[in-house]
Amino acid sequence: MILINNFSLEPAFVLHTRPYQETSILVDFFTRSYGRLNAIAKGAKRPKSRLRSVLTPASKLSVSLSGKSELKTLSSVEIIDQFELNNGVAFNSIIYVNELIIKATEKEDPHVVIFDDYEILLKKLSNQSDQVDLEQNLRNFELNLLQEMGYGLDLSRDAETNKKIEEGFFYRFYPDKGFAIDKANVASQKSFSGLDIINFKKGNFEKKETRDSSKIIMRMALDFHLGSKTLNIRKYLTKN
Repeated sequence: MILINNFSLEPAFVLHTRPYQETSILVDFFTRSYGRLNAIAKGAKRPKSRLRSVLTPASKLSVSLSGKSELKTLSSVEIIDQFELNNGVAFNSIIYVNELIIKATEKEDPHVVIFDDYEILLKKLSNQSDQVDLEQNLRNFELNLLQEMGYGLDLSRDAETNKKIEEGFFYRFYPDKGFAIDKANVASQKSFSGLDIINFKKGNFEKKETRDSSKIIMRMALDFHLGSKTLNIRKYLTKN
């Protein structure tokens, strides 16, 4: 990892914050050019602090940071854009995505595609009208994140035979290789219908079965590739 010393007016999103001493905040930034960076916002908890903008939820920021160590110092911050997450589902979805980015990426490893996809997701969540839109937007982001991690998911072919996935068959999903036809060809907790996989690929989430299947598939894939990096937000969501 190459440590970056100083930069100014860098587009960034806040992934996580936590208190530091009496008036300061530790911030996990996701920047467009430099990836994830940790910084201290000194005095940001003071009501009149010029760094207090880091506490504004779902905002695109312009930040300036400095420092030779892994922990930078935030010197300035301005809000470029702000996205209104008008319901708890959208807000929890962004908390989930923020933690996913933290667990899936390394510090100071730029991912411009993920950054741009994240901004698109925020825009969609601020305008999203129903559960179908929400599920589609989240699954698309997860798919693109996996692709950027180097683990692209083939939703079109059987990994063992290379034949196209067909509507009339059931398939088992193996996170390390993809889909393979279920020889028993019956619905079960471990198999997915070809129709739902095809719908997933096409972005057709009208059927609840497709939404449920795609969610399970992505959870299996992400859990496998994240390894021991479990997502804490899931524990919170299951309690509420």
